[in-house]
Amino acid sequence: MSFTPYVFGTGIAGWSFLQRTRDQQQEVFEKSPVLDRTVQDFTQRITSIQSADQLLDDYNLLTVTLGAFGLDEDINNRAFIKQVLESDMSDPKSIVNRLNDSRYQALAETFGFGSADGPKLPSARAGSEFAGITTPDDLLSNGTLLRKALGNAGLEGMENNQFFLQKVLESDLEDPDSFANKLSDPRYADFAGQFNFGQVPEYENSIEALVAEFNQHTEGLASADDLLEDENLLQAVIDTFGLERTYPDFLRRVLNSDTTDPDSFVNQLEDKRYLAVSEAFGFGWPDINAMTDPEELLSNPPLLADALETFNLSDRGETYLRQVLESDLSDPNSFVNQPENLAFYDFAEAFQNEWPEPVSKMQVFADEITDKLGTFTNPRELVFDLNLFEATLDLFGQSKRSTDFDTVLKAFDSDLSSSTSYANLHYDTGLKSMVQAFSFNEGQTSREYPEGFAEELAELYTTRQFEIEIGNSDPNMRLALALERELQDVADAGGSENAHWYNIIGSPPLRSVFETALGLPSGIGQLDIERQLSEMKDRAFSAFGTTHPADFLEPEMLDQFRKRFLLLSDLNSF
Repeated sequence: MSFTPYVFGTGIAGWSFLQRTRDQQQEVFEKSPVLDRTVQDFTQRITSIQSADQLLDDYNLLTVTLGAFGLDEDINNRAFIKQVLESDMSDPKSIVNRLNDSRYQALAETFGFGSADGPKLPSARAGSEFAGITTPDDLLSNGTLLRKALGNAGLEGMENNQFFLQKVLESDLEDPDSFANKLSDPRYADFAGQFNFGQVPEYENSIEALVAEFNQHTEGLASADDLLEDENLLQAVIDTFGLERTYPDFLRRVLNSDTTDPDSFVNQLEDKRYLAVSEAFGFGWPDINAMTDPEELLSNPPLLADALETFNLSDRGETYLRQVLESDLSDPNSFVNQPENLAFYDFAEAFQNEWPEPVSKMQVFADEITDKLGTFTNPRELVFDLNLFEATLDLFGQSKRSTDFDTVLKAFDSDLSSSTSYANLHYDTGLKSMVQAFSFNEGQTSREYPEGFAEELAELYTTRQFEIEIGNSDPNMRLALALERELQDVADAGGSENAHWYNIIGSPPLRSVFETALGLPSGIGQLDIERQLSEMKDRAFSAFGTTHPADFLEPEMLDQFRKRFLLLSDLNSF
């Protein structure tokens, strides 16, 4: 025999009764045979789901899933739920980010079908009210969130000391000599640690990391030591070229090697990926400006080829080039001043006076790709962007493949999760490194659900089902039960104060509670959205002294707000 939860009385009296009996009622309700079987089936099978389609095709699992987020009414709206589940949360234009209802965002984030991070616990969203805070200025300009962050660290009352807090927030917490770490009060480091604005950002792949870290050096890298001293850039280089971490002295010898000298240190190494790294930064590149004898340049084929390429010239042979380089530029009758040889005049002038500042392959690559990062949906967009493709091949020592589109595309399309794929079996480690750095096809990997995933969703489901049953007796009591959770979801979604209000307006249960508690007329929903926002904020400030929804989560204010809602809803029923 199934138990049906109930409430005795209405308004504040009914709420008092429900608070006294809720735990007991809910415990008995959850032991109801049908609900118990449904929950057990869900917890046993939900973590086997590998795609949105699998979830949508299993009615029982989908029922509990949607019920856990209060989306029971969408059970037959498969096409829409599929779009929500597969939405990319990082894309502001994705469907889930264009919806005002935070329940859909919570669903998409929890299952993570459109995210590289995969599934996460529903509770992992807790505290993400700071998600929209990306810089110290964002926090310092938001009084409500600043007070909350200071309160979390036990620093109440500090919000007016903005200059000091700015220095705290900008501190590198990994540096023991940073401003926050040198303060005697550890609470300041705890405060900054909630945001860690100085932490290394997360990148989609090693190419993004390499370019982003390299671009931090706006003045360029003057020496191998500059690179070795930048831990983030060095790690990005190692990851991008697929190298193993080794001693700094070894890497310094690699980076400082003259790659044009067949007897140099790097040219003696069997692994040619080190040669590609050395050539990419060019710290050991010979100084052509120090050469006074044409023979020095002519006897160095790699350096000569690069010098000719600088001026888009072809190699016409040693005899011809020697005459060009030895020409008297001021003599109109000299070899290089003859009409048929004038294309080489700038080449001769550079050698005799000053050669253009060399540009490293890494710099050329960064210039080509920086504005295009994150825009590639498939490798063909990269391969057929000829300037970028050439710079990419140069960076990885693959310039010999400049017209070998088929091989490169075949490698880029390889399933990197398969040890027998084309790229992973290819003899050329440089090609393999290039493919892995871009990671166009990481392959299919089994989704890993965090511990407690099924149990958390099941608990959310049973709690909401209990609220539904209570709502059958008194709809307002259901709203009161769900208020704290729904409001917390809005706060956890992050964003500005106005963003919170828009989510409240877009959430039917929260909208109903706020309209009643704030004494708003029933027709307010017909007004322009900006007018609705203004009216809600004005009424909230008049009644509770705040305009930020997150403040209503404070225990005393939440209790006061809920009781006001129940009182007014009870009065409105007469």
